Formats: sequence, C-alpha cells, structure tokens
Amino acid sequence: SRFGGLRLSGRNTQEYCALAGTAGAGSLALLGGLSLLDLQLSLLVVMRQLAQCLLLAIGGLTCLQGERSSRAQLMDSFHAIVQEYFGFAMLPLGRAAAYALAALYCIGCRAAAVVEEESVVFRVVWYVCCMVASVGSAASVFGWRAARQHNQLLGVEEDIVDDAYHRSYQTAEPFDSYQPPGAS
Repeated sequence: SRFGGLRLSGRNTQEYCALAGTAGAGSLALLGGLSLLDLQLSLLVVMRQLAQCLLLAIGGLTCLQGERSSRAQLMDSFHAIVQEYFGFAMLPLGRAAAYALAALYCIGCRAAAVVEEESVVFRVVWYVCCMVASVGSAASVFGWRAARQHNQLLGVEEDIVDDAYHRSYQTAEPFDSYQPPGAS
C-alpha cells in the first residue's frame, strides 16, 4: 500500500502502525507526567491539574496495554482489567479516539495556560507529545481500516468479527439452580 510518498508492504505498514500506536500511548503517559511537573500553587488549579495528570497517565497506560494485547499471543493479568473497565482501549478506533481527544485537549489547555516563566523545552516536549498522539490516532484508524479491508478480502463477515468481540464481554450465567451436595 502507499503511505505518504513511500511504497510499503502490508507487513511493514502494520508494524509502523503498531509502532505509532505504541508511541501515541507513551506520549499520553508522558503528557500526564509533564502535567505533574506543571503544578501551580492554587488549590483549584492543583485539583484540576492532578485530575488531568491522572486521566492522561491512566489513559496512556490503558491504551498501551490495548496496543500490547492486540499483538500478543498470550494475555497477562492486566488484559482482563483493561477489557472490563476500559473497553475502548481494546479496539483500534477506541484508542484512536482517546489519542485524538487527549491531543486536542492538551493543545487547548496549553494554549489557554499562558505562563511566561515556562521554558521553551517544556513547550516543545509538550507539543511534540501532542503531535505524536495525533499520529498515533491516525495510525490506529489506518490500522483498523487495513484490518477491515483484509477481513473483506478473506470473506470474513463483519458480523462474525463483531459477534466474537461482544461475546468476550458477556458475563457468565448465574448458577441459581446449583445445590451443594447434601443440601436437600
């Protein structure tokens, strides 16, 4: 397929998209750390910035786990937690939305917080992280689109893929009819 001006094979494109997605997740976590470094000494501002820091860090680590589990053969213990509580991170479009929203929010909040004492290096790192998150978002959408086209070429119906995904979220049926031995 053609990506930019380069001609890439399907395998390389998938690897680049996975790398860009992982970099996007890492940049969200780094933005969370940078938010922590940018604390100001007003109670309301500190509470907002701590919430921002936690959301960015948790979102980045969750999306990183989603990126890892999309390529893994075996799932680790965090996979179940991420799947149960942060389901968006398990799908490429969910991660793309998280990266895009976080990048737009961080660009907006940095533009609104005009701080004269702020170093140029801090601003450059902040905006580079926002750009990497945006690229990660585009790569996740591109990877989702490529996987969808691949499934169509193989003749796999979209309903089968969606059904398998939704079945992984179904909870077990309760055992109301179970009677322990000796209890009559």
